[in-house]
Amino acid sequence: MWQLLLLLALGLGAMGLGRAELTVAQHRGLQVALEEFHKHPPVQWAFQVTSVDNAVDMPFPAGQFVKLEFKLQQTSCRKKDWRKADCKVKPNGRKRKCLACIKLDSKDQVLGRMVHCPIQTQVQRELEEAQDAQCSRVERAGEDPHSYYLPGQFAFIKALSP
Repeated sequence: MWQLLLLLALGLGAMGLGRAELTVAQHRGLQVALEEFHKHPPVQWAFQVTSVDNAVDMPFPAGQFVKLEFKLQQTSCRKKDWRKADCKVKPNGRKRKCLACIKLDSKDQVLGRMVHCPIQTQVQRELEEAQDAQCSRVERAGEDPHSYYLPGQFAFIKALSP
């Protein structure tokens, strides 16, 4: 029995499913991203994470910002059953490449989110740039807008003073 589990663990690691190295905030961000993805009406089938290509989390005064890049593949289950463990990936199922930006407060409540999962063949540079701009807005969610200082910001204020 343990040999079977070892083979399964090695197989999942080779597929890029080694999610054990994700931090607590990254796991929570991935969960939020999957919930958000499966809420969309066009999605009819459940999708499963096949790999996490990049995961970053950064502390901010308002909470934790998590940026994830991961791949999903269609399973044989309907989308309402996406959490079930017995959903198997369809070998020829649709594949999606996702970018998720999640901002969590200190109590793990979601302050902001952006989840974009186009079909893998649709990924284009303009889409990625637009996603980066959206991701930046999520990163700043809940932060004091006056805590960022821009070059020259004070020069204009001082020049306007009598």
